[in-house]
Amino acid sequence: RTTAVTKQAAAPVYLFLVGAILFFSACVCGLVVSARPDFWTVERDVVPMEAGMGAALGGDVDDMLGFDAPWFPQGKTADQVKIDHATIGAQARKQEDFVPQHGFERWRGAPYWQHYTEMPVEFNAPRWKMQSKDLVVATHTTDKDKSKLFMASVHKHGLAASVSGVGTWWHSHEDKQIGLKASLMRMPAGDDGADPIVILADSDDSMFTCGAEEIVRRFENLDADIVVGTETRCWPPEAAHCRDGYKHLEDGVAAGMEVRSELGRVDAGNPGEHKPTSRVWGDAGAIVGRKSALVKLLKEFESFLEINPKFRADQGEGARWRSFFKSCKPFGLDTKAWRAATNARPPRTWIGYDDQMCLNRYLIERSMAKDTRVKLDRDATLLHTVGGTSSESYGADPKTGRPFWKATSKSPCVWHFNTPQAADEMRPMIKKYPKAFV
Repeated sequence: RTTAVTKQAAAPVYLFLVGAILFFSACVCGLVVSARPDFWTVERDVVPMEAGMGAALGGDVDDMLGFDAPWFPQGKTADQVKIDHATIGAQARKQEDFVPQHGFERWRGAPYWQHYTEMPVEFNAPRWKMQSKDLVVATHTTDKDKSKLFMASVHKHGLAASVSGVGTWWHSHEDKQIGLKASLMRMPAGDDGADPIVILADSDDSMFTCGAEEIVRRFENLDADIVVGTETRCWPPEAAHCRDGYKHLEDGVAAGMEVRSELGRVDAGNPGEHKPTSRVWGDAGAIVGRKSALVKLLKEFESFLEINPKFRADQGEGARWRSFFKSCKPFGLDTKAWRAATNARPPRTWIGYDDQMCLNRYLIERSMAKDTRVKLDRDATLLHTVGGTSSESYGADPKTGRPFWKATSKSPCVWHFNTPQAADEMRPMIKKYPKAFV
């Protein structure tokens, strides 16, 4: 039997091989994506909000978020400064015997130093770029992923940022103060020795609606070294502190310690009409000032620190920590009253360290000195504290689409959602004003 062999054309063979390769590649990609469902969301480039990213991905708030990358450590990371108690023989070392980072001596005894020798700081731009920035946002967080709305808002408005504490443990409010001081110490001086403007903001419940240029313009118009957001609640709720403190704060406002400006007013308002509010107590999660002034502010906080004998007698050892045994004594309490408060039954909720307590004492003392270089923003010209309002308290600026506070017809730049109820409104506000926050 003879067999006739017919020569085959090259094209069909080539197409078969190409098809096989494409099929195999598709299978591999399917396996990779199935094994790592966040593959596309984590690794892709950020799509600008203006391109409709939220709509393209179904409109969920988290799908609208973009983030800065990479971040640039300024010194050692948390892993590099973490204490191994067994290696250094510190299992039984007392809380107050752990040595703090140089420059933080007043914070000795804070449980943070039981676990870390330094406070890590990261910038969202190289140091040489940070040096040219007129405005920097400073915040503290142990995990940037847990502060995603804040981080996305920083990214949306192109703000330079310094973040402290990434990778560390959270102990209590003193960690935030230590972190903000570390950020200020790491922050380079501006070009030609300029003194940059710094926003001290809480990372878990703050967002922005303006870029750096507008924030700088508003701040410089206010003729102040420090501007503080305000709220209606007196803290701590001690009679002498609240009664006498309120009187001094109102006297300070009358002397010129209140923001007065037409900046931020929307067309819905009446030009030239100042609308006073009942807010007079400081908000420690929304402060803007010159770097040099904020360094002095934190030094004032440190000068207020007093030892709480009850907490000091109950210290931690080694890695086992207890409360920080220093706190700011409120305005109006003498030493006897302070000692009585620390030993009260049931114990006062405010006797631990609290930056709000430190800030209000500072503001009362500045009011007594009629220091008009420190101003309270009571009408949301620059800063606004959302607690105590509702979603119906805000409207949309017809020109910019940004939210404004109807009570004053002002559209602020820095928003602090300072209570659990207010923080729950962050995502609804993002949806209601889709191009404002993130």
